[in-house]
Amino acid sequence: MKRMKTRILAATLAAATLVTLTAGCSGGGGGDSAETIKIGSLNHVTGVGAPWGDPMQKAIELAVEEINADGGVLGKQIELIAEDDNTDTDMALQKAKKLALEDEVQAIFGGVWSSIRAAVVTNVADKYKVPYFYPTYNEGGGSLANCSRYYICTGMIPNQQIEEFIPYLIENYGKKIYLVGIDEVFITESWKYIEENKLVEKAGGEIVGKDLTSWEVGDWSSCLQRIKESGADIVYPYIGGSEMINFVKQFYDFGLNETMTLASVYLDETFVPDFPADLREGILCSASYFQSIDTPRNKEFIEAFQAKYGTDIGISNAVEGAYTSVYLWAAAVEKAGKVDREAMLDALPTVTVDAPSGEIRISEVNNHAVLHSYIAECQADGQFKVLVDLGEIEPISACDLRKK
Repeated sequence: MKRMKTRILAATLAAATLVTLTAGCSGGGGGDSAETIKIGSLNHVTGVGAPWGDPMQKAIELAVEEINADGGVLGKQIELIAEDDNTDTDMALQKAKKLALEDEVQAIFGGVWSSIRAAVVTNVADKYKVPYFYPTYNEGGGSLANCSRYYICTGMIPNQQIEEFIPYLIENYGKKIYLVGIDEVFITESWKYIEENKLVEKAGGEIVGKDLTSWEVGDWSSCLQRIKESGADIVYPYIGGSEMINFVKQFYDFGLNETMTLASVYLDETFVPDFPADLREGILCSASYFQSIDTPRNKEFIEAFQAKYGTDIGISNAVEGAYTSVYLWAAAVEKAGKVDREAMLDALPTVTVDAPSGEIRISEVNNHAVLHSYIAECQADGQFKVLVDLGEIEPISACDLRKK
């Protein structure tokens, strides 16, 4: 790979890329003696996770094309073996084992669903010593599913999402905050981080209410009535999928938008197009990447992605994270000077990549990415206006790989 920070887009888009969409050959794994270097992708291309997984797969393919057009890695072309897990844990394990044991890939990239990620880390990546790059925000933590030498995360964990976001909200939108969430591990761990670190209180604010519910709610009226009576200034929903749309619509029906600000970490360019324009406008969000980031590197990425796949696909933080993961892996292999999983992992914390989101590197402490954090406001057209670039934020997790 001749360059890490520049791309020649014309050559990229014309390049012949080694992308295998079916089962690949077994053996070799693209070691030093092989003509190509095999890597695998495992994404929710079909099933309920497809709105996120399919664009992530496309981003991985784009990164491989660009790197191959730029000379490959250590003078070798990358061979991408792409698998679809149908957003199903059993299928994901089957495909991950295939990539690890039959295809003998150097690394696996992709994933959104936390349950699938945990299963792949514990039953494949850690067991068979195959690096697994996961590009989606998650709860962090010290369990094996979040703390393995072979698990590398380029998505945000709670401290990176909320350490600065909560104080910003309280300073600019009011002192009283109401938390609403779905009862699942990412949300409960995020709330735990907020409360144990007294993020609201230290910023001079007050948590005036909390509602933790099951996934299937539909009717949010009782919750919204409690919010109305609380006198909250800020409503902070940790709600995913169609329930978030239900909540926001009913929030407006209650007229709460007239006196309260909505803020969440659960919105992205993949999700907000499902909202009616009059509902999404003005919602605040914190993330490691927004498509609207105004830098030459991001403009280059957007141009290449849209030239290849069209302009109808939203490019979210998970999509950018999937793309950047491939570049991090490639830089680490170059730094290692040989095609070897362990050597790549040893080199990984020593490399920095100029990513669309900003410079990115992996912490040697916990294998999570040191990421830029941005605060943005959703616009009527479904894009986000960046309000604040908080700079790089270190990942804080219970995981400490130095003690393992």
